[in-house]
Amino acid sequence: MTPNTNILCFGAAHFDRTLQCTETFVPAASNPVRTLHRKPGGVSRNIAVHLRLLGNNVAMLGAVGDDGDGDQVIESLSDIGIDTRHVMKIKDVATAGYTALLDETGELALGMMNAEVYDMLSIDRLQPHLANLLARPWWLIDANLPTESIQWLAENKGTSKFCAATVSPSKAGRFKNVLDKVDLLIANRAETRVLTGIDITSLDQAKRAVELLRSTGIPDVIITLGAQGVVSSSGSKIAFWPPLPTKVKDVNGAGDAFYSGFLSAYAKPKTNFDTAMASGLAMASLTAETEGTTVWDVSQEALATRAEHAESTPL
Repeated sequence: MTPNTNILCFGAAHFDRTLQCTETFVPAASNPVRTLHRKPGGVSRNIAVHLRLLGNNVAMLGAVGDDGDGDQVIESLSDIGIDTRHVMKIKDVATAGYTALLDETGELALGMMNAEVYDMLSIDRLQPHLANLLARPWWLIDANLPTESIQWLAENKGTSKFCAATVSPSKAGRFKNVLDKVDLLIANRAETRVLTGIDITSLDQAKRAVELLRSTGIPDVIITLGAQGVVSSSGSKIAFWPPLPTKVKDVNGAGDAFYSGFLSAYAKPKTNFDTAMASGLAMASLTAETEGTTVWDVSQEALATRAEHAESTPL
């Protein structure tokens, strides 16, 4: 594998756990469960892993606790060649984690996210690293970072490209005050609503949301619409891209995979926007055909073959 594009991913890397009740779920009571899985998670981590598997030179900046989970997070990234020198181990705070409790039918009964450690990614902790951070021409920043840190990074990005990953509707608003400094924004319809106030139920509304976001100064905007497709804008063009034919197994992680596929292509010299869109759609499609969030055996050849089927319609 020959690394090429130099990308630094800021944000979440932790473990996700899923448990399921073996009997009828009873609120406010002790429920017998079985563990379905425990696997690595976090938006920035998910994007970083696929970027690395696609051959990019990738580094990660994040925070973990000084505990066993934190050691495993760092080791799992290092093992595939991701530079973890900027992953900070914070004492007296647990490594972040998401726990999903499913009821006996498989529906979510309770979801719990402990993300306190990401609040420790303060300006004071970031500032000593700035010179090294600026050596990376592409920054992928997820909204798990504190608002103040996101604003500080936006103000100090120099010539590095600032790529925003909105994470969730509850956190997307952390980018509101820096939209004029964002170079690339990829968000789903719920996250876009937080940033624009537009409830997207049609392609016309998606187009209006894109136009509003572009008016803030963002050069490239992409709104993902799940199974409906994607709306994109770069330059003077706004287009709709239907999803690629996919034998769906698990859509979890497909949004992060789209970001990886797009950025892996777009960050390379002489790659145009439409080629990157096709790569993003292909990576999302391959991920949706895989159990879990990562296509460990992904290849540039498989990605290119799937991307050949991507097409767009002007809006």
